Amino acid sequence: MNTRNASVLILAAALSASALSPLFASTKEDIPVAYSVRTLISTSNGDMKVQRGMTRGDVSFAMRYKDREQLTPDVWVYTGYHANNSNTANSQGCETVVITFSNDRVSDLQLVNKPAFAAIAATLKPDSPARNIASR
Repeated sequence: MNTRNASVLILAAALSASALSPLFASTKEDIPVAYSVRTLISTSNGDMKVQRGMTRGDVSFAMRYKDREQLTPDVWVYTGYHANNSNTANSQGCETVVITFSNDRVSDLQLVNKPAFAAIAATLKPDSPARNIASR
């Protein structure tokens, strides 16, 4: 292999490595993560359960002692939760519950981390810059 070809290969390898370094520099807390949840237990209200199929009113009653952020009328968010049976979800910072309603019943429960919540909120909030860009 001549010197010119070797130099080109070394340069290409260096550029490839530097282009990938931001991916390796990211921490796991920077990556959006969401876990589907079957049952949520509200310990602040006598261990009441929130499950798929529950009505909006039942969820509101079960979660009445928790602060709710409403991204849309059909997407409610509660913070300060953790997974009882998933060290993976806990180690990835999944401490926010996103409850989605369809036809006034719970259709989805997700335990998400901060980057995932930020992505969901940016997509759903009417005044979000991400939503404004997507609607163009």
